[in-house]
Order: sequence, then structure tokens, then C-alpha cells
Amino acid sequence: MDNILTKATWRMRKTDDCLAGQEVNASLIPTGGTSYQLYVPSGGCHNACVFCNYGFNHPVRKEEILKKVEHICRYLPANIETLILESSGSFLDDRELPLELQYQIMEIVAKTSVYRIQIETHYKTVTYEKVKKILQILKGHEVSLELGVESTNHSTLKIYNKDIDVAELYEVVGNCDTLGIETSLNVMVGAPLLTIQEQVQDTLNTVQDILRCCPESTAIVLFPVNVKDYTLLKHMYNQGRYSVISHWEFIEVLEKIPKDALDRIFISWWGNRVNEFHGKNAIIHPRSCNNCHDRLMKFYSSFVNADSLQEKQRLVEEIGEVTCQCRTAYEKEKADQKVDKDIYERLEEEKENLGKEFDL
Repeated sequence: MDNILTKATWRMRKTDDCLAGQEVNASLIPTGGTSYQLYVPSGGCHNACVFCNYGFNHPVRKEEILKKVEHICRYLPANIETLILESSGSFLDDRELPLELQYQIMEIVAKTSVYRIQIETHYKTVTYEKVKKILQILKGHEVSLELGVESTNHSTLKIYNKDIDVAELYEVVGNCDTLGIETSLNVMVGAPLLTIQEQVQDTLNTVQDILRCCPESTAIVLFPVNVKDYTLLKHMYNQGRYSVISHWEFIEVLEKIPKDALDRIFISWWGNRVNEFHGKNAIIHPRSCNNCHDRLMKFYSSFVNADSLQEKQRLVEEIGEVTCQCRTAYEKEKADQKVDKDIYERLEEEKENLGKEFDL
């Protein structure tokens, strides 16, 4: 991780007086369709990704957490099919959650009738021993690991300040497949410092890399960038150096993904994300106009709930035919963007700005 980006990120996180170090218990958060996230407070992620506010260090009150998780699992929504185990970073990180607590939570979840259990974590926390133990505890459920990659491009990962070795990530995914546990990889649309065209191409390249290098069982979850409070990205946005992406950029990515690969593509946080602790206004979602907003939300909801490749293909084709003044404006904005510096020069310029603004 870069020194300046890391220091600036932590400076932003520490400005949150209402959450950092506060007592927070487990909660259930809807993520769209029949999927829900079981959030567990933890010691906080030690990484410093520019778009993320997962670094908050909450007191981990084991007995209170287990009691709340028991209550949540006793009264799960009737439509739930997928439960995602999530902490303030990586559920399987022993630094965030004690190993015993990880397994105790899984044991409670194992008693539910939820069909699919996902565990969100950093790939570096995945070990042979943990995978074997997870499969033992959650026997009878479909189990998968959700791993953040965001991009397979080295320069984009530097912009995100993301601690990832792509080759190591692929090795972990392959090992998981061998052990009989599926993985899904999170890919982000809308990296800062890139033009719209570069953002789209970066995502498409990442999708192609995953399709080529990972087992066929590996799912890809596309996220449009959400600008969240207390992140370095929000600071860049406030300074006028980052623009919230258009919904039509996200649609363009879906349109350009090979049609026969859409059954491996899933989407999340397209505008339905509410910050459990700061409220809805703490997150800036992708933008559109009032004329097409409801149509886009209906498309996303339908895509999430689609149960076949053919249905996903039909939905993408239909949304691709929609015309709107904000879609025309998006296309013009994309065509008008020009840059005279390569990505590394842009990153160094941004770091120079941050160094001055944060006195680093």
C-alpha cells in the first residue's frame, strides 16, 4: 500500500466521531433480491483502500454478538436464500474477529434453513485449515467465499491502494475449487483518476481475466462505485477531482460483457445501499435523471432475480434499447474526455495534492 494514500485514508476515517470505537452490534442488511448481509462488528480492517470505510475498530463483545446473531437467525426474512457473513473488512481475519467467534457464528448460521451461505473476506485470510473447518460446520448448505479484487490491472490496484497480488489470488481461488468451495470475486466499476472509457475497459479486461484464469464455478460480482462518507474517495469528490459514475456506464459494461458469460455475472449496490450506521445520505449512488431512474431500478432488481442465462441476456438487451437525455449526456461526456498524462503521472499528481491537503 502507498504511504501517502494510506495516511490520507486513515486521516479521513478518524474524522468520524460518531462511529469509530463505538459500541455496535450485529445487524441484518438487505442487499437486493433474496440476499441479506449478516454484519458483525469487528476490530476493523487494517487495509486502506481509497473507496472503503471499513477501518473502524469496534469493541468485539463476544456474548452480546452471539446473542444478537441468535436472535437474527431465529427471525430471518421468509424470502431469504443467501446470507452473507460480513465484518468491518474480512470475516475470516483473526485480527478482526477471534477464530473461536468466527466458528461460533457459523455454527448458529448452520442451524438455519438458508440455502446459500457466503463469507466475505480478503483472500489472504483463506487457509486450507479454515476451508475444511467451514465446510464441516456448514455441511448441508451451499457455501462460497466472496473475495474483493476490484481490478486485475496493476495500475488500477495502485489507484485503489488495494493490497492484492493477482497471481496469488488466482491460486487461492483454484485451491478453493479443488477443496469443493466456490468463490465469487468482486469487481468495481468507476476507478478514480481514469476517464470513463478507461473505467469501462478496465472492468471489461478484469472480467475477461477472471473468465480466463479462474474455474468456471467462479462468479463475478460487479459493483458500481458508491462514494461513502469518511473515505479518501469522498475527499477527492469534495475537492472536485472525482465524479460519481452514471448508471449508463454500469449498463455499458453489462452490455459489452460476452453474452454467454452473463450467467456468471451478478450485481450489487447499484443504488440500494444504505449505510447502516450513518444513514442513506452518507452514500452517493450512481447518477441518472428522473426520467430513467425507475426503469433502471426495475432492471437491476430483475437482473438480480433472473434465474437463467437467457433471462439475463434478454434484460440486458432491453435496457440497452432505452433512450434518455441523461444517457445522451453520458455518451457526450465520455467522448469529450481527454487526458495528456498516463495513469502513473495522474496518480503522482493526486498524491501531491493529498500531501498538501493533509500536510503529509
